[in-house]
Amino acid sequence: MHIYLHTEEYKPHHYLYLLATIIVFLFLAHNAYAGTTKNIGTNIPVDDQYGLALEPAPTITYRFLPSKTGEQQVEQFIEQSPVLETIKQLSQRRFIFSPSLLIVFGSEDGPLFDPVTNSIHIPYQFVIEARQRFKNKGLISNQRELNQATEDTLLHTLLHEIGHAYITDRAIPILGKEEDSVDNFATILLLNDIARGDEIAMNSADLFALEDLEIDSFDDADFVSEHSLDLQRYYNILCLVYGSNPNRYQRIFDELPVSERQLQKERCPEYFSVINQGWQHYLAE
Repeated sequence: MHIYLHTEEYKPHHYLYLLATIIVFLFLAHNAYAGTTKNIGTNIPVDDQYGLALEPAPTITYRFLPSKTGEQQVEQFIEQSPVLETIKQLSQRRFIFSPSLLIVFGSEDGPLFDPVTNSIHIPYQFVIEARQRFKNKGLISNQRELNQATEDTLLHTLLHEIGHAYITDRAIPILGKEEDSVDNFATILLLNDIARGDEIAMNSADLFALEDLEIDSFDDADFVSEHSLDLQRYYNILCLVYGSNPNRYQRIFDELPVSERQLQKERCPEYFSVINQGWQHYLAE
């Protein structure tokens, strides 16, 4: 009888002890997972306190070197340009670099990609000359359009140099001229990922056409260059633009003779499909 009463008195305390143990275990388990830095099954970082998904870190950084006399305005133009934000967003989801890629504005040489330092160099003078070419040829009717054409050229040029960096980073095999491949890289990204990317591509192509107009004659150096001729680069971009949407760009080749115009219209849709499929195979999703 004494033993029975002792057991009955113990049972409530026993259950309380078990309940307390369970509560402590659940509390510790919650704290153990509250500070995780990734969502389960993903690589998306989350806020430690609230578990909210954070924006992926950009994998491209910028540096502005001191501008010389006459370059201050273009330095400010680049800093305020939406081009930098566009590149930042693309570097978070399309071309992801680790370690990060550095873009230096205000270098003496360029535009170029330096694989030794993993950096891209864009002289302020390049932007000044691009703006001046658009202005001198009378293609631009007002300041807003001039700024837009200059921004478009800068974006395409940056994507072109990023293409070189991406090929190096991923050890992508290139069969042919690498310069042509990264022209395609830049144009494919514009057409697939950027609002009004077709217009940006065509403005960039126009700059190649303007540069071609400045050439009076060719010498051997032009034909052994790593770059295709400016006019070839111009028509290559137009071909990709047309091939991406033939119904929209029926008149893009009107400057060509009828036979050449028809040839481009037959060739370019398939050409775009091949180039697009090739680059989409490598670009990060």
